[in-house]
Amino acid sequence: MKITNGLIQTIFLLAVSVSLIAAVNLDQVLAQNPSNTDSNVLKGAITSTSNNGNTTDPAWVLGGVYRFTEFNSSSPAFNASFYMTKIDGTAEHIHSIYDLKLSNSPVVDSSSNSTILNGTTTVTLKDGPVSNVPTQIELLDESAIAITVDGNLTNTHFGTTPIYGTQHLICVEAPNLCK
Repeated sequence: MKITNGLIQTIFLLAVSVSLIAAVNLDQVLAQNPSNTDSNVLKGAITSTSNNGNTTDPAWVLGGVYRFTEFNSSSPAFNASFYMTKIDGTAEHIHSIYDLKLSNSPVVDSSSNSTILNGTTTVTLKDGPVSNVPTQIELLDESAIAITVDGNLTNTHFGTTPIYGTQHLICVEAPNLCK
């Protein structure tokens, strides 16, 4: 079967939709979510596509992990590392996002059951790390995450859409798949 941009978009939208269906509050999910049994740690997978900034069609596939520690404190630590590969399988490289410094308290939106954290991070790019990049991290309900980094400071390297992920790690929940 030939993989087309439309198929990739459909699979991605289906994965995000399934991730957003579960609606429970954070305290309940941390007790039930095998990836996040410690209420002070939130970890999950980067599972995203991004465009090239000139079109909405996916141009890149992103896959990796992220981890918040001291999640319930006023200064949570955030670290993400992920591969970025063109949808044809070429140009694979790695990025990291780390050193989160919150600019204000997290904003909780009870109507959408989301939490938004705004601040700055350091983002690794080809020419080295870029510090003080305005970054928004949104926890979407209890299953997804959206990471938006300022395109001006990253030369729109990650396209014009957020970097999406899940609040789950399959290697924690089904370790036999990762042996």
